[in-house]
Amino acid sequence: MYYLKGLQPDLNSSAKNSLEPIGRAEVTTILGRIGEGNDGETYKAEMLDADGNTITGYVKLSLDPRKIIAELTTSQVGRALGMRIPRPFIVLLDTSDLTEEYQSSFSNRGTMVCFASQQASNRSYSLERAMRNPSQAFSKAVEKQFDLDGTIALDELIANDDRNLGNIIYSPGRQEFWLIDHGRALTGSWWELWGLDDPSVEVRNLLVDNSVSGWDESVRNRILEKAHSVVNKCAALCLDDLDKDGHFAKIDPATDRQEIIDFLRGRIQHTVPLLCNRLQLGHLSLMPQRPS
Repeated sequence: MYYLKGLQPDLNSSAKNSLEPIGRAEVTTILGRIGEGNDGETYKAEMLDADGNTITGYVKLSLDPRKIIAELTTSQVGRALGMRIPRPFIVLLDTSDLTEEYQSSFSNRGTMVCFASQQASNRSYSLERAMRNPSQAFSKAVEKQFDLDGTIALDELIANDDRNLGNIIYSPGRQEFWLIDHGRALTGSWWELWGLDDPSVEVRNLLVDNSVSGWDESVRNRILEKAHSVVNKCAALCLDDLDKDGHFAKIDPATDRQEIIDFLRGRIQHTVPLLCNRLQLGHLSLMPQRPS
């Protein structure tokens, strides 16, 4: 076994950075249906959080509890790593509120537990839409503000095989980019197997796989350097704080929270080697494991 350069073995939990708790909320008003995909239906809604605050956000309905868990996991970990991911919530939705106008396949299923995220800004849209007729300001924002390297590293770390231009959100007011839709994280292509017993599993990383042939070695090395930084930050997180309030067990009793934690801890050691192969780099800075 080898440790990546600069990566320290497990530290005391007390010395690590905590994860932000998952918020709880209740849907009060459905504002409209946003879209439908392979992972379910999405609605814009007003929500009331546990402190009585009204929040505008997006609620995702899915019959697969693992997709909710993957969303919550990625939001907690990604935000702790400094990535722009909207604040996550676990919400209750009365599906009788999904009236006939929404033509929802989830209508009249009683109260559902759903994943929700706070709206990134009052005005925002997908990168896919923005690139149809890109403005000069948008092009400059992509160049200066979009953290391509960090997004690639995060997707490798969480084994997310579904990054596309539709789940990167652009907020023109602040010229910010936000990452959404992580229901296919935690082994993606191996979804039916869940795959959490193998932290070295290789899944698609579309931002790399679709572009690597056009990158020179300096770009590839820059991405790898960023990946080193991301996994070091992850090693400094107290992953035991993942879903500390026990939501996962209520969403799906068959999913063991500890398996997800162990997967992520193992993934820290495999992220850079996997990316090195994906980037077609023949070298990798490694140092022998320190004796215990």
